[in-house]
Amino acid sequence: MRTFAGRRSRRRRPASTHGSFQAGELLRTLRWLHACVEQTFDQGDGMGKVVVFSNQKGGVGKTTLAVLYAFWQREKHGRSVCLIDLDTQGNASKTLRAHAQGVGAAGLFAQETEVKDQLAGQGRLALAPASKNLADVELAKAEVAIPVFCRNVEALSSLFDVVVIDTPPALGLRMSASLIAATDVVCPIELEEYSIDGVTDMLKTVFGVRQRYNPQLRLAGIVLNRFNPHSVRQKAAMRQLVQSFAEYIVPAHISTRSAIPEALSQGVSVWALAKGSARDACLEVREVFELLQRRMDAQDMASSGMPS
Repeated sequence: MRTFAGRRSRRRRPASTHGSFQAGELLRTLRWLHACVEQTFDQGDGMGKVVVFSNQKGGVGKTTLAVLYAFWQREKHGRSVCLIDLDTQGNASKTLRAHAQGVGAAGLFAQETEVKDQLAGQGRLALAPASKNLADVELAKAEVAIPVFCRNVEALSSLFDVVVIDTPPALGLRMSASLIAATDVVCPIELEEYSIDGVTDMLKTVFGVRQRYNPQLRLAGIVLNRFNPHSVRQKAAMRQLVQSFAEYIVPAHISTRSAIPEALSQGVSVWALAKGSARDACLEVREVFELLQRRMDAQDMASSGMPS
């Protein structure tokens, strides 16, 4: 059961600006939602997972992992998957354009779209594509747009085994709505100093949303992406990351490999490339996703009281 009901937060936070969206305004509106709106979102039997790939720092491979995860769920496990592209850059939409359906990502905020009519398709991969209209979502009233989005995502999770959401790399209405609607969040990171700062901010956001708005939200893990084992700088950054966030780090990594962007530019998964250079990339990606899935499954069992 997912609900906005609860006590009003008394902590005051300084306002900051993220593009055209005032973070302070978002926080005030979310507090109002939390205290006043009795909107409940069920995640009962028959509902699929809603997995968000997010980081408040751009350029860490968030979209790449979101698309590969969607391919992995569909092609390796036979699960039906819907990917929602909330990033105005639309890179996930370019890769998955062959799977685009009748409803766009922006429409999931604007109205209670009949997703069961437009995105119905058990057993396949579907895309709710990005568009330039997503920028206007940041100007919408959060008390209207966020509940509508959550209801639409819930409807999608009844149609598909997995809903994957690729968020923009900045805190705003779209990222907040995604976390409120999600069951799990994956935080990709590139081992650079500024990227680690981004993870710190992202974890504060995730745990804040879980505490106030979505107690079912779980951090599936921090994924080390574009890793260079020969870089002294990256090794130092890894030590710093482990000291601070060891319990959240997935114990595997994905290296910088040309086969991954090559595959995505062709609209296919890396394991679909018929070339030897894709083999190592495929092994790394699969290992990361298998470990992520084990963490999510273990969290499911723990929350249900079942022994792991």
